Amino acid sequence: MANAKAAKPTDDANQPVITIIKKAQTKSLEGKATLSYCLGLDEASALHWRIASNSGGGYFSDEWVAFQTIQKALEEWPDDRPITSMALRILFLGKSANNPSFLMATLVKEGVLARKPDTKRHYELGDVKAFLADVEKLKSGHSKSGKPKAKAKAKAGARMTKAKKPPAKTK
Repeated sequence: MANAKAAKPTDDANQPVITIIKKAQTKSLEGKATLSYCLGLDEASALHWRIASNSGGGYFSDEWVAFQTIQKALEEWPDDRPITSMALRILFLGKSANNPSFLMATLVKEGVLARKPDTKRHYELGDVKAFLADVEKLKSGHSKSGKPKAKAKAKAGARMTKAKKPPAKTK
């Protein structure tokens, strides 16, 4: 996904510490790009969602969004109106305009939203309970040993600093 562009670099100091429990891909709602996204857990085991990359070159913001906030935005959307990406716009005020539709595409992939029959851009709540049951399975498979895991960069650096043995001398 070399063409992926984040709208702005995220400020890691303001981001929660998230442990990724799932990485996946899906097509954008228009089918023109492939989106990568992550599901993760914060220190309190609350679920968070993030768009990680976009093959289409459109800008996006890669911050983590609490699923509880996503769910609340969807539930507060008026019942008499079909769900569109506008329902998710409140989650990304001041961020990339692409995020609501990118997030929507991933929610459809996970079954949280479903396309309304005979429509192109209208959605309805999907089987949220089934999605949350799948997340619980992921959580139970996630090890919580209490020890912080080393970051990949630290491991790679440690391997690279080990001194090599000098070649054996031959007589």
